[in-house]
Amino acid sequence: MTSLASQPAGRSRARREAAQEGGAVRAGMTLAAYLFLSPYLALFIAFMLLPTLAAIGISFMRWDILGTPEFIGLDNYRQIFADPLFLTAISNTFYFVFLTAIPMVVLGLALAMLLDQKLKGTAFVRTVVFLPYVVMVSTVGILWGWLFDKGTGLVNYYLTTIGIEPIAWLKDPHWSMPALAITTIWWTVNTNMIIFLAALQDISEELHDAATLDGAGPWQRFVYITLPLLRPAMALVTALTIINGWRVFGQAYVMTQGGPEASTFVIVQYIYLTAFQNFEMGPAAAAGVVLLLITLVFSLAQMKLMKAI
Repeated sequence: MTSLASQPAGRSRARREAAQEGGAVRAGMTLAAYLFLSPYLALFIAFMLLPTLAAIGISFMRWDILGTPEFIGLDNYRQIFADPLFLTAISNTFYFVFLTAIPMVVLGLALAMLLDQKLKGTAFVRTVVFLPYVVMVSTVGILWGWLFDKGTGLVNYYLTTIGIEPIAWLKDPHWSMPALAITTIWWTVNTNMIIFLAALQDISEELHDAATLDGAGPWQRFVYITLPLLRPAMALVTALTIINGWRVFGQAYVMTQGGPEASTFVIVQYIYLTAFQNFEMGPAAAAGVVLLLITLVFSLAQMKLMKAI
């Protein structure tokens, strides 16, 4: 009887010891994860989070860098929204996002599907397609500024061969923003391609094989298998494309300096000029906060839409 009574107690003690060991293992794994993340978290806090919080604080101040900041409430926000140039910058940036967002996602997916094929030389082609991303924005701007030149640019040369009159891409207010959009798509669509390519390679071939045996064609497999499984990658790519579109600066600054007639003047350029040429840190910070809110709203709306699909 004594031995039978002691068995449940022994099992209970063993379970407690196992639970304690399991808790210690989980705590160790959690600590290890935080240790691995700590270098990134330290950089994120130092160069992203703290500057963002500081900018929010400065947006309520009057400060010219050298003087003492003075709290003025919402005056900086009233100032920038009363400035026609700031409203023009918002409109131009929205137009740029409109021109680039859909082509960047569609072309990124198309390139990924093309390069996902098991063909000879695919690895080399992937490298070539990704190469533009490593080029500095100043180099990209100078290169495409030459390509879009009305008199000597290759773009107009090939347009004239098919009977189209030369276009003053960077001098015409109607064509300058599309020129920036084309440059940006060429330069950065490869990033979306890499994300889509990684997602495509995670899709099991067995799903496509089973659908083929059931009589599904390529288009049906794409619509009913590939696209649904790409939803997480699609959400990520779309969000990153929109955010990067609102943050455009280098291409516009190098290729057009915001012209002609402020047709390519964007929000980040407004922030740069206000802060480092006019030394009005308060309005510049306020414009930065507005940009942050715009990208946040667009990203949240897009992610909610993707979940609803």
